[in-house]
Amino acid sequence: MPLKKITIIGLGLIGGSLARALKESDFTEIVSGVDTDTGSIEYAVSEHIIDEGSVEIKESTRDADIVVIATHIGAIKAAAISAAENAPKGAVVTDTGSVKGKVLRDIEGLLSSHAKFVGGHPIAGTENSGIRSSDKALFKGRRCILTPTEGTDKEALGKVASMWEAAGADIFEMDADTHDRIFGTVSHMPHAVAYSLINSTLRAQNHEELFEFAGGGLKDYTRIAESSPEMWMDIFLANSAYTLGAISRFQEALEKIKSAIEINDKAALANELSRARELKKKMK
Repeated sequence: MPLKKITIIGLGLIGGSLARALKESDFTEIVSGVDTDTGSIEYAVSEHIIDEGSVEIKESTRDADIVVIATHIGAIKAAAISAAENAPKGAVVTDTGSVKGKVLRDIEGLLSSHAKFVGGHPIAGTENSGIRSSDKALFKGRRCILTPTEGTDKEALGKVASMWEAAGADIFEMDADTHDRIFGTVSHMPHAVAYSLINSTLRAQNHEELFEFAGGGLKDYTRIAESSPEMWMDIFLANSAYTLGAISRFQEALEKIKSAIEINDKAALANELSRARELKKKMK
């Protein structure tokens, strides 16, 4: 039997894509959306991405079975507390944030006793943002990480897992600290490097001419530098310890290449490049 209603707070790329996917499924009867941008709500309703929308969390969560918070990291805590205060007894609150330790520390002990929280992070996205970039197939065949704790309600965990499976995702569980350590290296640091690469190019003389002649290498590598600065500022600060550690390791690796070039050490340079090439070839 499908759930009666799922409310998604934040109708950006992730929230909008989840809404589209759930509308295509038989997992829930009603998909409701909440966003501070009335234009996003109007677009989502007119395009049948959601069944109903509101700028008020209270209005859209009072009869929701599951509330999904798809906002920036910095807005998750307030949204979760508001949702828990207004949702019916037994409702489940979950999120889509790419940092889990801070979210769990901020939320888990603050929600009202009748609402259950489950941390989540769908591993999907593009450099684009907003409801107009949403895609019902965004999560198909992609992992969704759930981060249960000892206090996580098992039934709530099952509901959230089933919701993401209905959207096409494959479920993978891990603890929050492991999650943040992994994604500090494979996601957060690469975004910091992409932003930095663009900024370093801007510091070059006649940088406008450089960008005019930029080939696939620069464009492909810096694609993610088009991502929302507001979103990534929140992520970097929320996962600062692991992101800084990953940045330091990147700096050390880059310094080895720089040093080999400076002293014309072909053997050292070949070793660094070849090792990276072989490891990259092994990546799925």
